[in-house]
Amino acid sequence: MASILLPQAIYDEIIAHAQAGKPEEICGILRGRGTEAYELFRAKNIATERIENYDVDPQTLMKQFEFEEAGDEMMGIYHSHPVSVAWPSATDAWNAHYPDTYYLICSTEYDDAPILRAFRMVASYPDVDGEALRASLPFQEVRQGLFGYYQAADCSTPRALHAVASDVSLPFYVVFTLDEAGVVDELRFVEVTEYRVEIV
Repeated sequence: MASILLPQAIYDEIIAHAQAGKPEEICGILRGRGTEAYELFRAKNIATERIENYDVDPQTLMKQFEFEEAGDEMMGIYHSHPVSVAWPSATDAWNAHYPDTYYLICSTEYDDAPILRAFRMVASYPDVDGEALRASLPFQEVRQGLFGYYQAADCSTPRALHAVASDVSLPFYVVFTLDEAGVVDELRFVEVTEYRVEIV
C-alpha cells in the first residue's frame, strides 16, 4: 500500500476539526505536492444535509488556483464521518470530482478513537446498459435521486458486471442519477484505492 505524508500538526487538525464539528460532517482542503501535504485550510460545508454529506464551499476550492501559481496543488480534500466508518460512501464516490486528489476521511464514530484514512477515487464511464444494470444489481437509493452499488474486492462479481470487470479495479462503486423521465442517467464506475496515512 502506497502512502501519503501528513505533518503531525495537519493530522491533529483534521481530527480536531472533525470532533468539533460533530454531529455534522466537516470538510477542508490540503495544499501540497504529490503525496505530501504542507498546509490545511478549513472549509465551510455547504451541503443541505450536513449530518450525512459534505460539499466544500467554492471560495475554498478556488484556492487551488493560488496553489498552482506557486507550483503546489490541492493534493487533498478531507471530510468527516461522524457516525460511520472511515470508508468512502456511495455519495462520496459520486462527489469525487478530482481524480488526482487524495480524499481523506476522518471517522469520529467512537469519540475516543478517531480514525483517519486516505483514498483515491477515480471515475470511469464504461459503455454499459444502465437500465439493465439497474434491474440486475441491488442498488440502494443513498440520496434522493442518487443510487449506488458497492462491489467489494473480496466478493464475487455479479454476472451483470462481467463485461466491465477487466477494465475496472476492485473495489468500486456503480453510481447513477435519474433523468426527468426516471431513466438511468450519468452512470459511472468509481474505483476506490486506499493509501496509508504516514505522519512525518
